[in-house]
Amino acid sequence: MKDFFSNIWVKRSISVFCIVYTAVIGLLAYATFLYDLEFKPGMEKAFFIIYTLASVVFLALMLITRRQKLTCWVSLLLPLVVFLLILFNIGDWVLIIPPFIVAVVMFFASYNRETTKVVLGTVYLLVYVLGIVLYIVLNMLFGGSSVETVLDKNLDPTSTVYRIYKDSNNLDKMMQVSADDNTISPDGKYKFYLVDVRDSDRGAVKVYVVPYGQDINLRFFTLKQKGIRKTITNKGIRGLIPDVGWTVKKNDSGENILYVQYRLTDQDKLRETSVTQMPAKQYFGFLGIS
Repeated sequence: MKDFFSNIWVKRSISVFCIVYTAVIGLLAYATFLYDLEFKPGMEKAFFIIYTLASVVFLALMLITRRQKLTCWVSLLLPLVVFLLILFNIGDWVLIIPPFIVAVVMFFASYNRETTKVVLGTVYLLVYVLGIVLYIVLNMLFGGSSVETVLDKNLDPTSTVYRIYKDSNNLDKMMQVSADDNTISPDGKYKFYLVDVRDSDRGAVKVYVVPYGQDINLRFFTLKQKGIRKTITNKGIRGLIPDVGWTVKKNDSGENILYVQYRLTDQDKLRETSVTQMPAKQYFGFLGIS
């Protein structure tokens, strides 16, 4: 076995697989830039085990071929790819830890020139430190201090938000308004949802519209479309569930126009907002910019 792995052509062939690992991590970073990654129930632990084992295997292959030029190049590029993965998924350690360990180990273990390691290592250190600091600052500036909680059947019964709507006898109405057959538009392209907003003031209830049916379902997780969201109203009263639904009307040209109809209280008049024009996709939501 030792003679097999010492063969130069075997090492060159194995070093090609090092690109595969970098490409997968890069694809994961790109996917989480465009989508929100949500693990399916009970799948997070299984994914972490497989993800970690795959990282260990590829780390071993990289160590075996650490003298090969291809592996050396990959070891210099991987920290940058992992930085992007960290930036788009701060706090999601399941995705971050395995590739980060691989990137650090290979950066120092590869047979690159020491001068290259020192210079590029210094650059990466600055990128990581300044990048994370900038991320925190931008989130503080644009993220605000309000907390939004989605109001639907998945609302945690032990939460304070749940108790607020239970005490106001609005739980049944919340289930009715947030049911799929009510929230999904007649053409199946959009979906509205309600959120409870806790802030420094008295709070509010907001109604958002997002695209529907654009999520990508994979084995362990779902990539949920993000960055496209239209605010229908932010004037709802915390503790009360507004009446919300869909309607379709024809314009002067005979085209069907989709509207969200809502009434914040029983005494309020019925209002409506068109969803024909949705906002452009916001790519920098991970920085707290909405």
